[in-house]
Amino acid sequence: MSSGHLNFKKTHSLNSWLNLIFSVVIVALVFVSVVINLLASPTEIVEEVGVKTFRMFTVLSNIFVGVAAAMTIPFAVDGIRQKNYHLPRWIVALTYVSVNCISLTFLVALTILSSGAGFVTIMIEGKNLFLHTIVPIIAIITFLFINVYHTVRFKTAFLAVLPVAVYAIVYLVLAIIIGEENGGWRDHYRFEELMPWYYVMALMLLLSFGIACLLRVIHNSMHRRDKLATERYYQNAEEYDLPTIEEAIQMLASENKVKDNGGEVVVPRRIIKIFDKKYQSGKPMAYLCGIYIDEYLR
Repeated sequence: MSSGHLNFKKTHSLNSWLNLIFSVVIVALVFVSVVINLLASPTEIVEEVGVKTFRMFTVLSNIFVGVAAAMTIPFAVDGIRQKNYHLPRWIVALTYVSVNCISLTFLVALTILSSGAGFVTIMIEGKNLFLHTIVPIIAIITFLFINVYHTVRFKTAFLAVLPVAVYAIVYLVLAIIIGEENGGWRDHYRFEELMPWYYVMALMLLLSFGIACLLRVIHNSMHRRDKLATERYYQNAEEYDLPTIEEAIQMLASENKVKDNGGEVVVPRRIIKIFDKKYQSGKPMAYLCGIYIDEYLR
C-alpha cells in the first residue's frame, strides 16, 4: 500500500477522533455554561439568569450547536471502530443550521456587544469565553473542515435563517411590542438604542443569510476536495484493483470485518458507489450491498 493511501486512511481516522474530541468539548462547555447561568445572580450587564437565561439567543444557539454536536458522537465512535467516518446528510444539514446560528452569535458578540461592554468582558470573561468564543470557533472549524461529507444545498441556506427569524419574531413581540413593564421581556440586547427595531431585524436576517451563504461556499469547497481524495484512493488502491466489482466489494468487506468490535454492520454505500463508477457495472445498488453483507457475515 502506498504512502498516499496510508495518509488517506490516517486523515479519515484523524477526522473521527477530532470530531469526537471537539463534540465532547462543545457539549461539556455548553452544559457547564448553562448551569452557571441557571445558578448565577443578575448583574448590571446580564439580568437574564435562572430560567430567564433561555431568553438569550446566545444561550439558545449554544444549546442548539451542543445538541447537533452530540448527535455526531455515535458516528465518530463508529468511524474510529470501522476506519470509515461518515455522517448522514440530515445531520450535516442540522449541524449547518446550528453553526449558522452560533456564527451570528459570535459575530454580534465580537462587534456590537463588545463595542458597548468591552471586548474582554464579552469575549473572554467568565462563561462568555465559552459561549461567545470557544464553542463558536470550535463548531465553525468542525463544520467547515472536518464534517464535510455532504454538500449543503442552496435552499438549506434559507432553512439556516429560520431559527433566527423565529427568535426575531418572539423577541419583537415580547421585548419590543409587549415590553418588560407589561409582563414581557426586557430589551436585553438594547437594539432600540441603536436604530429602529425593523432595521435591526432586517439587518440580523440579512447578516444571518450572508453568513449561511459563506459557510455553505467554504463547506462545499472542502467537501469537493475530500470527495476527490476519497474517489482517488478507492479507484487507485492496489488492494481493490481486482478483476470484478464483486471481488473488490468482498475485499472491502473482509478488511472491515477484521476491524469489527461487535458493533452493528454498516454498509459503506458511498464507497460501493465509487466501485460502481470505477467498474461501470451498472448493477443495482441493492445487489452490490448484498455482496458486501454476505461477505461480511460469512
